[in-house]
Amino acid sequence: MVISAVFYGIAQLLFLVNIQFPRGHNFDETYYVRSAKQFIERRDNQNLEHPPLGKELMAIGIECFGDTPLGWRVMSTFLGSLTLAGMFLWGLAVFRDQGIAIWIGVVTLFNQLLYVQSRIGMLDTFMTCFLVWGLAAFCAAWSTRRAAAATRRYLIFAGVMFGLATACKWLSVVPWMVSVGLILAVKVFQRWGVSFRGSSGDASEEDFYAPELFRGISHRQLALWLGAVPVAVYLLTFVPYLFIERTPAYTLWDLVVMQREMWDDQLRVEDVHPYMSNWVSWPVMTRPIWYAFDPEPGHPGYARAVLLLGNPLVMWLGLAGVAVCIREWLLRRARDAFLISVFYLVFVFCWALIPRRIGYYYYYYPAGMTLALALAGAFRRFERKRFNVRLVRWAFAGAAGALFVYFFPILSAMKIRSADFRGWMWLSSWI
Repeated sequence: MVISAVFYGIAQLLFLVNIQFPRGHNFDETYYVRSAKQFIERRDNQNLEHPPLGKELMAIGIECFGDTPLGWRVMSTFLGSLTLAGMFLWGLAVFRDQGIAIWIGVVTLFNQLLYVQSRIGMLDTFMTCFLVWGLAAFCAAWSTRRAAAATRRYLIFAGVMFGLATACKWLSVVPWMVSVGLILAVKVFQRWGVSFRGSSGDASEEDFYAPELFRGISHRQLALWLGAVPVAVYLLTFVPYLFIERTPAYTLWDLVVMQREMWDDQLRVEDVHPYMSNWVSWPVMTRPIWYAFDPEPGHPGYARAVLLLGNPLVMWLGLAGVAVCIREWLLRRARDAFLISVFYLVFVFCWALIPRRIGYYYYYYPAGMTLALALAGAFRRFERKRFNVRLVRWAFAGAAGALFVYFFPILSAMKIRSADFRGWMWLSSWI
């Protein structure tokens, strides 16, 4: 936990630098800041497209620091910093190697998606934080080397996190249900007597499935920990609606009906936007988003810009890492490769099925976080082939850090010459 706290502290300091820019609402902050203030004023909330938790968290920031850029974004910096700490723990849960987990934390810090999303008042920041912690707990529980009591604690914690994540955005239902489905599949394999044998030849490496996995967990316990607990946590976040001053006042039944209204609002989302993109393009990063490009008052020819752009080294080579992990899962039955591959693929391919008419690059944010895990998995495979790649691995992290510094002016709303932004545009589609 000390290392997690160090990661949190470093991130918190970094994310607060220049947080007052842009001075106005940054991209979708327009909608969520207004909604957060409606909670503060106990007025009927006009943003029913998403559940309330993210907006309630923003309301806390505004109550503490005022209706200012700091107030709008401070809770995002807190949850973004927790995301980094959670990535370290997720890496520890998957690899059981503190050195690799530290490397994952460093690469994630330089993954520009985390930096930009942690400095804007948007719901994906909060959702991804809870998902990272929930998946870290779930992956820690996915082991035959855990005592039953520890597995129980991890699954209960995962259930709470899945409930909180879903209370930010409904997308979280997908990894939540996949987690439940994976355990149910294990139960089916156990009943049928199915067994998979790994081919690693390494006694220290655990197979992704073994007949004794989750043996002490009953269906009733699973329904409670990953069913009733997340649902209860989700519903509790709607309680503030009961204190809204309106006639007639909200009732508990109104909160149930509200779920259908939220679904209808999701289906009515506009289907044209200058920064819309298709999920197929997100992994190759052909259409990032200019969250802001504002002229600097009193300084003609200067501007402050915020570009949601992943670190090219992490984004593009991370895909090779995913390919290596998929191969290791299919051919060697490796547990770490299985957990990384499944959740990356879930975060990407779920968008092929979700009935939403418009997509944005920031939807790739949760998948982008898993790329540090995939890269770590790929480097680890080479190490197990008796190649000493630790120096290469850290050189990679250093190169990712150098690129982060290179792009920093257009990630952090630093004052730049308006025409100079083209110097960072590697692809014409980034403009």
